[in-house]
Amino acid sequence: MDSRFAVLALASLAPLTVAAPVRADGLQGRWSLGLQAGSDAELSGSVHQGGTGTVLGLPTEVQERSFHQVFGPNFRGQLSVGYGVEPRGEVFLRGSYYKMSSSPLQVGTVAGLPLSADFSPYKEWGLEAGYRHHFSEGRLRPYAALVAGLRFISEMPSTFSVSEAGVVVPDVPFYDKSTVGVFGADIGLAYALSEGVAVGLETGPRYQTAPGRLNGLAGTGLDSINDTGSRWSMPIVATLSFRF
Repeated sequence: MDSRFAVLALASLAPLTVAAPVRADGLQGRWSLGLQAGSDAELSGSVHQGGTGTVLGLPTEVQERSFHQVFGPNFRGQLSVGYGVEPRGEVFLRGSYYKMSSSPLQVGTVAGLPLSADFSPYKEWGLEAGYRHHFSEGRLRPYAALVAGLRFISEMPSTFSVSEAGVVVPDVPFYDKSTVGVFGADIGLAYALSEGVAVGLETGPRYQTAPGRLNGLAGTGLDSINDTGSRWSMPIVATLSFRF
């Protein structure tokens, strides 16, 4: 290999091996602003349970469907503000917006004919507070955090249909507009581009309590299939943070 090429290659890598400048007091007394965008992986939780009943005077069977089965593409955006209370520790407040869409899917049968459901998009606004600890002050900065907060979920009706019989029941009340609790943890890795700017990746489990249910299926024997709705998920987001 040409020695001049090797020297140039090593020179180009040198900035990656040098630690970003670090203040003597670390994070303490400093503010941070974080921007995050990504998606959620649905780990567990059901949109509705299974059950049997009668719809339009006909025997009806519904099978359980999870959040992963009902909802597809989703987007999460977050904005956080933090304040350093220790050289490697900070408290923070985070706001978030999350949306996931669904497509019609079969959820059971009516008199042996396929029964489909089409749920409205799931939308939420969230507010979390937490404590984050950084394990390193070098250029690569792993960290972990504990968080808790609230999520404000929009009403979520569903349209049920039996296409082979030409039957459509639109906008059946299912879940109410609700405020739910959320608890979890973050693990992440930031790469310092400079003393005050970093990029990275972050993930961590979240448990969300169940939203309020509506009795749109009252009198069918299927009243309790929406007596569920709590979920475990795993946000996976790219991060851009500024510290000053």
